Parts: sequence; C-alpha cells; structure tokens
Amino acid sequence: MEVAGPGGQVDLRGRGQRTLIARLALQPGTTMSQDTLIKALWPQTPPPTAVKTLHSHMARLRIQLRLAGVTDVIATRDPGYVLLAEPEEVDATRFENLVAAGHSAVATGQHELSSGLFRAALTLWRGEPLTDCRPGEWASAAAVRLGEIRLAAAEDLIGARLALGEHITAIGELESLVTQHPFRERLWELLILALYRSGRQADALAAFHRARATLVDELGIEPGRQLRRLEAAVLTADPMLDLSAAATVPVADPTPADRSRRRVPVPLTRLVDRAADTARTRWLLDERRLVTLTGPGGCGKTRLAIAVASGYETGELGFVDLVSLTDSALVPQSVADAFGLPEQAGRSVLDTVADHVRDRPTLLVLDNCEHLVRACAHLVRALLSACPALHVLATSREPLHVPGELVYTVRPLPTPDPEATDSFDDLACYDAVQLFVDRAQEAGAHIRKDGATARALATICASLDGLPLAIELAAARAAALPLSQIAEHLRDRFLGLCSGGHGARPQHRTLHATVKWSYDLLTPDERALFRSLAVFAGGFELPAVAALWPHDNAVDLLGRLVEKSLVTKEPDTARYRLLDTIRHFAAAQLTDAELARARRLHAEYHLGLAEQAERHLCGAGAVQWLERLAADHENLRTAVAWALARPDPTPALRLTTALIRYCRLRGHYGDCRDWLTAALELPGQAPAALRAKAFAGAAVVTFLQCDYDPAVLLAEQSLLLYEAGDDQRGLAFVRSLLGSICREQGDYARALDYHQSALRNFQGLDDEHGIAHALHLSAFTAWLRGDLAPAERWAYESLRRSRKLGDAESVSSALKHLGAVAHYRGDNKLACRLLLEARALSERTGCREGIAWALNLLGLVHHATGSAEAEALLERSLAAHRELGDRSRTASVLETLAAIACDRSAWTRAADLLSEATAIRAALGIPVPPCEFPLLRRTRAALGAAEMSRSRECGG
Repeated sequence: MEVAGPGGQVDLRGRGQRTLIARLALQPGTTMSQDTLIKALWPQTPPPTAVKTLHSHMARLRIQLRLAGVTDVIATRDPGYVLLAEPEEVDATRFENLVAAGHSAVATGQHELSSGLFRAALTLWRGEPLTDCRPGEWASAAAVRLGEIRLAAAEDLIGARLALGEHITAIGELESLVTQHPFRERLWELLILALYRSGRQADALAAFHRARATLVDELGIEPGRQLRRLEAAVLTADPMLDLSAAATVPVADPTPADRSRRRVPVPLTRLVDRAADTARTRWLLDERRLVTLTGPGGCGKTRLAIAVASGYETGELGFVDLVSLTDSALVPQSVADAFGLPEQAGRSVLDTVADHVRDRPTLLVLDNCEHLVRACAHLVRALLSACPALHVLATSREPLHVPGELVYTVRPLPTPDPEATDSFDDLACYDAVQLFVDRAQEAGAHIRKDGATARALATICASLDGLPLAIELAAARAAALPLSQIAEHLRDRFLGLCSGGHGARPQHRTLHATVKWSYDLLTPDERALFRSLAVFAGGFELPAVAALWPHDNAVDLLGRLVEKSLVTKEPDTARYRLLDTIRHFAAAQLTDAELARARRLHAEYHLGLAEQAERHLCGAGAVQWLERLAADHENLRTAVAWALARPDPTPALRLTTALIRYCRLRGHYGDCRDWLTAALELPGQAPAALRAKAFAGAAVVTFLQCDYDPAVLLAEQSLLLYEAGDDQRGLAFVRSLLGSICREQGDYARALDYHQSALRNFQGLDDEHGIAHALHLSAFTAWLRGDLAPAERWAYESLRRSRKLGDAESVSSALKHLGAVAHYRGDNKLACRLLLEARALSERTGCREGIAWALNLLGLVHHATGSAEAEALLERSLAAHRELGDRSRTASVLETLAAIACDRSAWTRAADLLSEATAIRAALGIPVPPCEFPLLRRTRAALGAAEMSRSRECGG
C-alpha cells in the first residue's frame, strides 16, 4: 500500500494508517461508516476506545498526506469518512479499467491493442495486494478478486500473443503459470496450443496428460469438454489449430452459426451481476447435455440464459424464444428458424434440424418452455439421441423431465435485512440493491446515499423477495415517487407495480401477469391447493399442507407446485413457502368461502401444534419444539388473529395459553401480553381453568416487562379462579410468581415465604418440574439478598432435578445461580466455568432472557478479575435487556458499566450511566439488591472523589 503526492511518497506510519487508506481507496467517492472502518482495523473485537482511536488515526493520516502535498482528500461525512479521489488516481481501479478494455479488444479481434492494454495493466501489479494492511474479510475478498482479475489478464495476454504468432516465447511463461495454478484449464489449453504451434505435437499431448493427471489425482475430476476437444484436435493435427487457419476465421463467409449467434437477444439494460450463476451454468453444460434453468417468474432465468449463450464460443448456437408460441406443433420449426435452415421437401423439420446439428458441437437454448413442456421434451429427447455433440440449455418454470436432465434452480437475489441497515455501506454487497439503483437511475431518478434511503432500499428489495423483475418494476417508479412511498405502496404489490414499460415481454408487463402465466398452466386441483396456501405466513411444513388439503394427493400436488416454481422449498429444511409476491396473487384468487375455510383449517392446525409443543417445552425435546414454533411464529400470529375474531373465546384462550412458555423463553413478551389480554376480554363463556391459566400467563409476561402493580392484579385474578376450582398446581404457580414480584420490589423475606409455600405445594403434588422451579426461585432470592449458603443448597438441588428432567433452560437457571454464588464468594474461576455452561444452554434453547442474564453475570466476573472483556459482555447484556424491556436488569447492568467507566477515569460517562440507572429504579420503585451494594458504594465513592478533585482544581 503506497500513496504518492506532489511532494513525494506519503509516509504511512503503521498498519492502521495503511488499512484505513486502503479501505477508503477501494471505493473512492463512497462514504465509509465508522463501523465499517473500525471493523477493518479490528476484525474481531474492537477495543472500548475504537472510535477515539479511529479519529486519531485519521487526524495523523491527514497530517502525513499534507506533508506530501495532498490536501482535502479525506473528508468527514456522516456517518464516517470518504476519499475524494478520482477513480483513475487509484492504481487498482486503473488496473481493472485497463483489463476491461483489453477484454473488449479481444472480443473484436484487435490482438495488438489487447496485448498492449493487458501489458499496461500488469505493469501496475507490484506484489500481492494489501499484505501490509491488517487482515480481515474485506482485505481477503479484495485481494482474491484482484488476483483473479490479474490471472485472467495474464491468460488473455498470452492468448493475444499466440494470435500474434508469439507461441515459442510464451511457452516458458506458460510452464511457470501451470505450475503455480495447476487447476486452471485455460492455462493448460494455451500451453498445449503454444507447444503444438511450435512444432511440438508430442509435447502438446504430454501436456494434456499432465493436466489430466493433475485434475484426476488432486480433484477427482476429468478435464472439461474444451480441453478434451483440444486433445482430439492435436491428435488428428486439425488444421484449425494452425495460426494461419485461426487468422482467417474472422473474415470467413458468415455461416448458419454466425447468423444464429446474432439472433441471441441483446438486453436493453445492463445484466445484474450473476457471475456465479453464469459460471456454474456453463460448467454444468460442460458436464451434462441438458440443463434446465427453473425458478419463479421474474427471477432472471432468461437473462441468465442470454449471459451463458453470449459467452458460448465452442461451436454453433441456436437461441429459441418460445414465449409467444402457442402451437406446440411449431416448436421444431422455431428451432429450424433459429439455425437459419430452409425447409426440405419430403423431410420432417425435426429430421432437418437433426441432420444439420448431428456431429457439430452445438448449443441450443430453448427459452420459456413452461407452456409447451411436452413438445419441448419430445424435441429435446429426439435431438439429444440423434446428435451426440449437442447440448441444450432450457428455461422453464418446471422441468422437462427428459432422461439425463439436470435442473438448476435460479434463486432470487439475496436481499438485505432492513432492520440491520444503517447506511449505504451495508448494501454494497447486495446485487438486488444495485439492480434497483441501476434501473431507477435509468428511469431518471436521483438516489441519495443516506441512511433513510438505504433503509427504504433494503425494505423494497426484501419486500419483493429479491425477484429481479419485481425490483425493476418498482425502480421504474422511482422518478415519480420517493423511495419511502414506494416501500409503503408495496403492501399492494400487484396494483402498485403495474407497468413494466412498452419494451417488456407480455407476461412481464405486470407482476400480476407474470404469476398468472404460471397459474393458468395449473390443473384445477393444483390451483385449488395453491390458492389455499396463501393463508400461510412465512412458511409451512407438509403436515400443515395436509391439514388444509385433506386428500390423498396432497404430497403429489405440493411437489408439482414446487416443480412449477410457484412454491419454494427452503434449503436444508422440511419447510416450504410462497414468495410474498406470489402469495399476494394466490390470496387474490381465493373466494370468500375458500378463504374462510382455509383460515379455519390453518388456525385449527396451529392450535393443535401449539398444544402439542407445550407438553414438550419442559423436557429433553424442548429445543426442537421451540425451533418448530419459532419457524411458525408468523403463522401462530395469524392463527391468534383468527381466533380473537371468533365469537367463542375458548379457541383464543386455548391457543394463547398454549404459547405462554414459548413466548417467555423466546422473549415475545409484548405479543403474549397483547394476545392474552385480548382473549380475556372476549365476551362469552369459557372454562374457568382456562381463564385462570390466561390470567396467570398474562401476569408472568407483565411482570417480565417490569409492570409490577398490573402483574399483581392479574395474578390475584388467577388466584381467585384457581382457589374456586381447588387447583393446587395452579395456586403453587401463582404463589411462586407473587414471590418473584416481591423479590424485584426488595421484599426478600416475603418473596421467600411465597417460594417456599409453592415448593411445599409442588412437593405434595409430586410435581418435579414445579419443585425444580420453586427451588431455583428460592436460590435466586437468597443470593440477591446475600444469603449464599441456602442459595447454593437450593440451586444445587434445582440443578440435580432439572438435569434429570432434561429441562435445559431450568438447568441454565440453576447454573447461573451457582455461578453468582461462586462470584460473590470470590471464586471467579468456578463462576466463569458455570456461567459459560449456562450461557451455552440458553443459546441452545434460544432463551433471550437467559442469554442476557448469563452475559450480565459473566461481565461481573470479568470485571472482578480485571479482564478487558467485561465491558463488551455487559454492553451485549444491556442491549439484550433493553430489547426485552427488562428495565430492572437494565439498571443493574448500567451500574456495573458505571463502575468500569470509573476504572478508566471516564467520570462523565460513569455519572451518566449511574444517573440513568437511578432514574429507572425510581420509576419502577425497586431498590438495589444487597449483593450489589459493595460495587455501587465504590462507584459512588470514586465519582465523589473525582468531583472533589475537579472542584479543588477549579478553585486553585
């Protein structure tokens, strides 16, 4: 990494400065956020002073640049910094531009020009890039990308030299390159050709066998088709390998292949970067004779086929667009037309095509086969049987089902998470966003590069499932509507995105037409099931489909909808889903009667699922059931909404109470409280036990949100109902909850009375789960008030019983209590071990409260041992508690962070943190737990001493 200015080379001091200038220089003119630059400097865990250190590096860097005569080149722009340099002032950019120009010259046969351009580019290369910067993902990615461009440039330079007759002098360089890069078949091809043209046919064949041995021995694969054909040509001394023959090819009379190549559609807009898909498809075509690109309408199948066909150089090419063809009998004629073949009297069109192709290396592209699947399959099967050198690339929303067919699913473009998007830097790697920006600018829109725009773009692309067609249609509106309004209007996807322009294909002019094209090709049963699937939110499993379609052919129909790209199979899971754009279409096709029936069956299925899961959430299978419910969270929300709209409150109460433990473990306190409150407010009669359970559950989540007085009222309502029904288990549960509320309010003696009373109840019922629960709550209360011996005894007993039950989260709670006891006794090594196990268990169950608590206690342990990790652990705990709405724990974490700030003499920060904690405790009416008194006293004493010191300094 070097920087030069009018005054000479800039003295870059240290890897930090080199890293920062390199990170900025890779994207000149683009604002890099502070977070991005901090991650470049410290890829793993940034120090607490990261922001301050970054600013310091930047200040020193600007000074060094000014000393070399470079001024005003690094500007501060929200949310970070930008390098104000022209692209041509950065060697890496100049290198890429020269290579691109060289490739263009190669494409037009200008070998001398391309040779000069590639040489100029390669002279800019002075060693491996970015090795003197701090290692990180960004540096690795940039180095790999630039290295790949350099190697491709070196290959094309040698190709140009061979075209200019420099085969003898290229052999030595090629031998060196194949040694360094033994798996690049293009280099072996160039070496074999150079040897052959130098009169060394035997050596050329020997080079092929070296290449094959390397590929077979190291990778277990045979050489690709191009390399195998080159070997055959060398064996037969094919005249086309001679330099004179190669030189005459460009000026030969046009052949049918030349004419058909010119018929490959030329896109009116730039192809979004599908480099990986293009390379993969080309490789598949080398390995298999029939590849079918499938995927939902608008996902980019045709564009990908065009990209693959445009790079085909091996033989003849025929591109057949079937979109407007309605008569299946005319499919062979369309293929003949693509090859420019005249009609032959007395012969079928299919025979004419087969005779023409026969032994010629040929690629036939059949685009948009879905409405002519049988005719296309018949033609492909016949041609592949008769033409051994033919390869076929088809695009279709469903496979052709021809023997030997390889189906490659073209997936929508990856999209950013709107919730995790803060700046344009967060969107840099998303092709979906780049596609929107490109098309919007083509439509005359100005795209601002600020945080609000970035979030709107992320929302738009995510809402449209990353479908290129949908993104293009939305981008066309960007000149007339603000992006925020486009994001808002996407709730009505099919009306809002109505026009694809006059240049669009008929089935692509609206998103509605794109999906309808596939829908119209379905059988009546397929359509009926497809419509019903619209009631699922997020995704679904096969049993859920069977609940909506209680017929023997449910599995078969679902499989056909997957094949026809209307239902998506989620990778590596047993789940399916409809893309949101497709789901909106399906919903619009439902009749009122169909919708009512589907929603009822959907809700009944998810009620059964929730009640089945509830029975397993305290045992060994809890993790799997929690994951299953989490995957269906949006479906459960939809089912709850349906149940709450019924006149009978019983289904709503059954469903919402079945979800209490799931919501508590996964931190869905707000959802659960809202659902239970709404269910309890429904008119009509419901079983008293069900209402008691609902009041108790509502009390739990209200307590977890630190609303203690409302929680007490709800608990008392539950208590009355349980007492009326003489439900001892329910009474014990509510008493333990009342004990927890007393604990948070500082009434530890009363809390223990409640917990011990609940314990006796559970023991009388032989309820092992209840006993373990009451023991862990007793232990919690005891160590908070400083009674470590009983806390340890109760926690160990809870741990023993919880392990026997296989209840992972109860085990985690007991371990946290034991870790806290060890910490307050001064055994921080034992505490750390116990708390790490507790955190791992909570992470496995996905219990957000458990994770946040474990991080809190680990932060205390690390602070006690002087570890630098303490602050990071506590900051993570603080964020988690804030997200959960647990203000009580938030106050405790803030107080510990204030102590750490005092250790660093960051008095203002310490005072602010302590002030916030004090305000929270005052608002909630909760005291500081006795176990936290010593640390808080030290913090306040340090702050007081610092204030006195400042006062003396001011007075002096």
